[in-house]
Amino acid sequence: MKLTGLDFETANFKRGSICSAGCAVLENGIVTEKREWLVRPHKSLDYVTAACYNVHGIGYYDLRRAPEFPEIWPVLGGMLQKAEYVVIHNAQFDLGHLRAALELYRLPAIRFQYVCSLAVSREKFPDAESHSLNAMASIFDHEFRHHDALEDAQACAAILFKMKFEEKDVRMFDFHYEQN
Repeated sequence: MKLTGLDFETANFKRGSICSAGCAVLENGIVTEKREWLVRPHKSLDYVTAACYNVHGIGYYDLRRAPEFPEIWPVLGGMLQKAEYVVIHNAQFDLGHLRAALELYRLPAIRFQYVCSLAVSREKFPDAESHSLNAMASIFDHEFRHHDALEDAQACAAILFKMKFEEKDVRMFDFHYEQN
């Protein structure tokens, strides 16, 4: 089974303020491809809040020479479209930022199947004290550096591979830019 983990870190609390992206392809549980990017947020969102910096450690000056989202999108989008399933922990958060970035830059349509590892975790481990990515990873003895986009992407795909999921857990992300 080919799973592609996806994770974003954000510069602030505005949708689309992606400042780091990580994507990892796992085939039968083994990482076969991985990419990570620092991303300079869109000019309308180009600031880093202290709260976000305190989570991931990416500061304003780290992003000055980073590419903007459209520059990484051909590779990242290609990885997502090649995936059998894209895996995201708390998909609502990351896909909301993805949709906003695609809209901000008026990027082309994309469609892919995804599974939210947070939702599957809640279903498979209803009595767990926490369903956060680091809590679930510890259940499976998966060590990683939390809030690093690439490490988070690898972790959510690895834990979903071990948890297994069902067809009912699969959703569709479907974006196409609509001009007003």
